[in-house]
Amino acid sequence: MASYKVAIIGTGRMGGLIDDELSGNQFFSPYGHFSAYQAIEETEVVAVANRGERRLETFCQRFDFENGYLDYREMIEKEKPDIVSVTTPSFARAEPIIFAAEHGVRGIYSEKGLCASLEEADRIASACRENQVAFNWGAMRRHHDGYKRMRDAIQEGEIGEPRYVTMQAYTDLIKHHPHTLDLVAMLVGDRNPEWVEGTLARPGSLLASDSAASRTRSYPEYDAARHAFIPPEGEEIADPMVDFFRVGYAGGVEGHFLPMQGRFDVEVSGTEGWAYAWDNGETIRIRKGRKSDKAVLEVSIRPSGESPTVCTIRDILQEIETGTRTSGNIDVTMSSVEVQFALAHSHLQDGTRVKVPVSDRKLYIPGG
Repeated sequence: MASYKVAIIGTGRMGGLIDDELSGNQFFSPYGHFSAYQAIEETEVVAVANRGERRLETFCQRFDFENGYLDYREMIEKEKPDIVSVTTPSFARAEPIIFAAEHGVRGIYSEKGLCASLEEADRIASACRENQVAFNWGAMRRHHDGYKRMRDAIQEGEIGEPRYVTMQAYTDLIKHHPHTLDLVAMLVGDRNPEWVEGTLARPGSLLASDSAASRTRSYPEYDAARHAFIPPEGEEIADPMVDFFRVGYAGGVEGHFLPMQGRFDVEVSGTEGWAYAWDNGETIRIRKGRKSDKAVLEVSIRPSGESPTVCTIRDILQEIETGTRTSGNIDVTMSSVEVQFALAHSHLQDGTRVKVPVSDRKLYIPGG
């Protein structure tokens, strides 16, 4: 019998439908929230909610599920779930998280990005802390066995002292860069970010898509009067693509984020070696020593165990049961969110270095 009742807010891809798209690397399966909860004996999804009736019906039909709501507040008050997953778009995520935290929910699994402004993020963090809610967000490589073992090797001194991290990926700021930011932070021991400098991609650059639709969605205009990036007419999302940027972490470690299309590769350079993961974790290796010493040792890491989504949920259960904070708790999450918005501020200041935490909490970026 399940020990924890679960409710899901948002019945789109990450709510569960993404599992129908999986092919190739099945280590990530189950990927969506619904199927991941089904894979855990201690959890049972008792209700789902979505603001749009059509998508709610599609989801319920796909999973042969009947208990759907159009109002997440009604669902939480009536069903009294122990855990809530919030898989709405980023711009519509803050209020459901805060409402859940303030209405008896013990654990929250939020997709990323966290929200649309640092002002919203502050309210989320306060609600989770004040109500002692176990929290994780969807930067799932933190819960990926291969990357965790890579992190452990670095923290155990296998490459000496980490100095630089090079991350290669080209993606949007709010919805997908949490994957890169959280991973880099994890690999260097979750050091506090101290500064950010860089720019967003601009229309007409070599990085920009030729598609008119992509230009308006992915390279949105900034409206100074509203202090916000503005979605195209008739749409809700304005999530800018990102060019090159740097992040300075405590202890002098730097992260360099390169806008390389079609890649998800990371390399940590240390004083005594390197740790790198290529092709989204397909190849992970630790290389210690120098060729000049004729004593280079290279070790390969192959991930094993349960999927990152399942492990993310188990991490929440562990905090509920033992009090041990989740690996991606709200304080860890806030560090990456600060970097996201610091980067946007740096862009608006022509790449000037911006200190973290950011003083301006109101800049609005409605991500997907």
